[in-house]
Amino acid sequence: MLILRRRCGASTVRIAVTERSDGDCAPLVGLGPSTVTVLKQTHGTHVVRVFHPGEHRGTNADAAWTTALGATLAVRTADCVPIALYGTDASGLSAVATVHAGWRGLLGGVVGATLAELGRHGIRHIRAVVGPHICRLHYEFGTDELDAAVSSFGPSVASRTAWGTPALDLGEIARRTLRSGGAILDTELGRCTACDGRYFSHRARAEKGRTALLICLDAHGAGDESGD
Repeated sequence: MLILRRRCGASTVRIAVTERSDGDCAPLVGLGPSTVTVLKQTHGTHVVRVFHPGEHRGTNADAAWTTALGATLAVRTADCVPIALYGTDASGLSAVATVHAGWRGLLGGVVGATLAELGRHGIRHIRAVVGPHICRLHYEFGTDELDAAVSSFGPSVASRTAWGTPALDLGEIARRTLRSGGAILDTELGRCTACDGRYFSHRARAEKGRTALLICLDAHGAGDESGD
């Protein structure tokens, strides 16, 4: 498991990305009461606010955010782009968010919707961590949908697979939408779920397992800027 820690206002942000060796996170949403908010992801753009740990567990949504200490937010992926966000309001109150961004969600505007929701509540100086997802060399994509993506985001999101067919660059769309929404890219892990056997991949290996990206606000502690 990869763990990152960042200072954020009066809190410490902990971001974790599970690996295959940590187990399959696909059933995480169905484990009953928990302090972890795991959404029932729909490839849409719905964003929910979590006021207390575990709230909205199993809710149909693809993004969640919170200012509650101890509330862990999680998204599960096996090729889609998982994104963690963190920032503060004018008073220094910290907030974190998670986003599940598949191609439908990215084209629909889930990243922008999440940033807009944070902005409406005064959260600013937002930074993003982009987790492992399928890379452009392995993400073959239909030409009609690819044309729609290019129309919305520009020619840089179109690519070719390693075997020469049309492909979509999910990472490029994520970067462009984060920048256009005013977020700063803190870390992009740059690990491809199709190439890297540490992660599950639906597209490359038809796996049912899921990787999880989790984010939580804690009180300040030692090693705030470290990565394990």
